[in-house]
Amino acid sequence: MAGVFPCIDLEIAAIYKRTINIRFEQGLEFVFETGGECMSIETPKYDVLQKDGKFEIRNYQGYINASVQVESDFKSALNEGFGILADYIFGNNRAKSNIKMTAPVTEQTVTSNKIEMTAPVTSVKLGEGKKFLVSFTMPAKYDLGSLPEPTNKEITINKVEPHKAAALKFSGYMSEKLTLRKTQELETWLMKNNLQAKSGFMLAQYNPPWIPGPFRRNEIIVEL
Repeated sequence: MAGVFPCIDLEIAAIYKRTINIRFEQGLEFVFETGGECMSIETPKYDVLQKDGKFEIRNYQGYINASVQVESDFKSALNEGFGILADYIFGNNRAKSNIKMTAPVTEQTVTSNKIEMTAPVTSVKLGEGKKFLVSFTMPAKYDLGSLPEPTNKEITINKVEPHKAAALKFSGYMSEKLTLRKTQELETWLMKNNLQAKSGFMLAQYNPPWIPGPFRRNEIIVEL
C-alpha cells in the first residue's frame, strides 16, 4: 500500500503572510489567480512528455532541495517541517560569497540572506512509521556553492539530478484520506501503462492556505 503524506494546515498561514510582506518590501511583482491572491513564485522546470487527462509524464531539469525529516502525525508533520524550512529561507542561514584572491578562490562566510519562496512544498513518508521528509525547492539562481548554509543542522541540502516522473494533478484541501486515494489512483495508472516507480510517492502543494479548495493545485509525483 502506498504511503500517505501530511498537509499544510491553516496554522502556517502567518508564515505565508510574512513571505508576502517581505516580497512587497523588496518591490517584487505579484500575480493574481482565479480564486484569490497568489504569490508569483518559481517552480521546478519540466517538459511534459505525455499527457493522459489529469496524468502527465514529465522530464524535470535538475534542482536543489532544502529538506528536513520530521517525526510526527499526518497533520502536524508538514506544519513543523514548513516552519523549520521557512526559518531558513527567511534568514536563519550563513550567506556565502566567493572572493577571488590571487590564488585560490576562497569561500567566506558573511551575514545572512533571505531566499525567495518557491513552490511546491513537498513531503514524502519515510517507511512505515511516522517520519516524513519535507522539502522546499531552492531558486534556480543558486548552486551548491552559492546557496546560503543553514544554521539549523537538521536541514540538509541536496541536488536532485534531471529525471523523468509521473504526476497526477488534483484540487482540494489535503487530508490523509484524499492523499491516499490520489496516490492509489496514480499507482493504478502506472500499472495500467506498465510504468515502474523508482521512488516514494511525493505530495506537492503549490498554494498558500487561503486559496479555496476548488482552485488549489496539488500533485502526487513519483520518479520513473
